Amino acid sequence: MGHKVKKTQALLAPRASCGRWPVVVCLAVLLAYGAAFAEDWPTYMHDNRRSGVTAESLVLGDLNQGWVYASPAAPQIAWDGGQPWDSYASNLQVAMRDFDTAFFVSVVGNSAYFGSSVTDSVHCLDARTGRQKWFFTTNGPVRYPPSYYEGKLYFGSDDGYIYCIDAEDGSFIWKYSPIEDDRLVGNNGSLIPMWPVRTGTAVMEGRVYFAASLVPWRRSYLCALDAATGSDSGSGLYVTSGGTTPMSAILASTTKIYLAQGRRYPDVYKRNNGAQQGHVGGKAGDGGCYVLLTSDTGYAFAHGRNKSTGYQANEYVDRVATYPNGKCMIVSGENAYVVTEQLSVDKAKNDRRVVNPQLKVVSRKNGSTIWSAPCDSPYHCLIMAGDVLFAGGTNKVAAHNAFNGSELWSKPVHGRARGLAAANGRLFVSTDTGKIYMFGHTHLPGDFNKDGVVSLLDLAIFADDYLKCTDPANTQWPCESVPGQ
Repeated sequence: MGHKVKKTQALLAPRASCGRWPVVVCLAVLLAYGAAFAEDWPTYMHDNRRSGVTAESLVLGDLNQGWVYASPAAPQIAWDGGQPWDSYASNLQVAMRDFDTAFFVSVVGNSAYFGSSVTDSVHCLDARTGRQKWFFTTNGPVRYPPSYYEGKLYFGSDDGYIYCIDAEDGSFIWKYSPIEDDRLVGNNGSLIPMWPVRTGTAVMEGRVYFAASLVPWRRSYLCALDAATGSDSGSGLYVTSGGTTPMSAILASTTKIYLAQGRRYPDVYKRNNGAQQGHVGGKAGDGGCYVLLTSDTGYAFAHGRNKSTGYQANEYVDRVATYPNGKCMIVSGENAYVVTEQLSVDKAKNDRRVVNPQLKVVSRKNGSTIWSAPCDSPYHCLIMAGDVLFAGGTNKVAAHNAFNGSELWSKPVHGRARGLAAANGRLFVSTDTGKIYMFGHTHLPGDFNKDGVVSLLDLAIFADDYLKCTDPANTQWPCESVPGQ
């Protein structure tokens, strides 16, 4: 653990100077830094498990505000106020359907993608500058970011369709709806079908998975399509129907599909044929939309007021994780990192106030608390990059040491930070005001010609600058600076 703490502290140090190092050492550092540490964030919460965990370590000293995208309006959420209480379970403790409170971001290379419930579109921004490259418009709000797979983007819309478009230029490839029905209903100022796609997409092994539904008294659809063609016919492809109302990001493991519903416990399906296997949990109040799968193909959800601390096995062999008063959770290795808060509730006035927000680490083996750190304001989202936890708060985003909870870094934002993504040396923060912030370099480390990639051309520039730097007759290149930067 001591070695890892040193690693975290090193992230705050300024980048080492090449100076008079042997050129071969500098080239090795350049290649290692430019290639080994960069990682994409290709779908909502990084992967189909919605883990929120990336192996990439961000250099905290480099995370200065780069650009800000500002939507013409705040997100137009599906359920007014996020449905802050559940009339069925009388649960005032968690917002049961607050899944689309910000414009969440997927990042691949130098492109940042997000769906908008304001413009009914998917937008592509240059991750370095914030400049819009292109946008693709649907006939309804897009509530989750697209999933990237083999050069294509996959996403759903409230217009009832799943879309596949080209990730480079946004050109249309195919779209699909599980039912042909032209009847529309009013919903938050829009006319939509009874089967909006509000689960996002999971793309895996050449197949794209999603669900479409609105109300429990009408059929819902779980679909598995060929990612290349959009066909629902063939091995492992299907369209099944049922009575659930999935309203959160779809999750996929090697064998199962999980659908959270907000008001009810999550349902479980076989991934190969869509057959329902029952559900996880089962008590009123075991709902919410914050859901993740652990790396050992377990199942975790943080919103479960009736569950006890720790992990337990269920009939599907997977493992279930909850934590009392847990708001969001990250599971990595043997630890669970949890944002908790207690609420002072006055049911007569429908008044909810946050009390004692904390960030803590819990052992997965026995449920004991390893450390706990008080928060100066409530945290709304959590991700992990390397050995650092990034947390989104109210008008603030912060980084915490994963081994003791100490705050390492923070920056101001406008609104509640509800979405985070870490990719390719940059941190992206999405707030409930409709803003997206980029903190970090406007180009990749080692990208000396700033063309978006670290290549042999950058090595040529590096070598030329190094020779100038180490030439005693050249006074224009101070040898204590990093060549090419």
